[in-house]
Amino acid sequence: MLNATQRIFASVLFFLLVSAMITGGALARLNGPSAVGIDGVRIFSRGIPISDGQFSAQTGNSFHLSELSGSWSLLFFGYTYCPDVCPMTLANLSRTWKRLPLDVQAQFNVVLVSVDPERDSPASMAPYMGYFNPSFMALTGNPAALKTLATEVNAFFARVERDGDLAYLMDHSANIVLIDPAGQYRGYIEPPLDPQRLTGVMQQLVSMPR
Repeated sequence: MLNATQRIFASVLFFLLVSAMITGGALARLNGPSAVGIDGVRIFSRGIPISDGQFSAQTGNSFHLSELSGSWSLLFFGYTYCPDVCPMTLANLSRTWKRLPLDVQAQFNVVLVSVDPERDSPASMAPYMGYFNPSFMALTGNPAALKTLATEVNAFFARVERDGDLAYLMDHSANIVLIDPAGQYRGYIEPPLDPQRLTGVMQQLVSMPR
């Protein structure tokens, strides 16, 4: 039985599908895709291509963003030294993951993109991600690719220096970026990122036509 949020979101997705079928090529002539949003979730009428940046995964292996194709991907910008937002977000994503049926899990990637490659090495990110959920992935190691990706998905990050001997912090976006199975930027989810809400969103995403 769908709750109220899930029913509303399902209606939004249906509207997008019908709109795409009716307007067809008209959308393609727009400067950018139209978007429909409800409850802090924005879904674009069509995907926006992103560059195939190369990073290092927490396994130490090289990883290209194109390897995310074939599944929906939830990208979160953060870093291991983050004092609050990042661990809270990863904990909520892990709680959400455990609520999903295995067949739905199989259609998603959950990826932390480090905004602090200076300190976040694959060796340090592996145990960090394992603590939250070993099914999740982390990417780091390429400042140029990070900057390009953040620009293309309207995310931000900035180094914040602190007085004295205190280590610097990183200010960054808190939204979850949605990458569709075609490997294109398709929307975002705004906080709060509570598990019940995220579960409904993810279950509706997998029902969207590819």
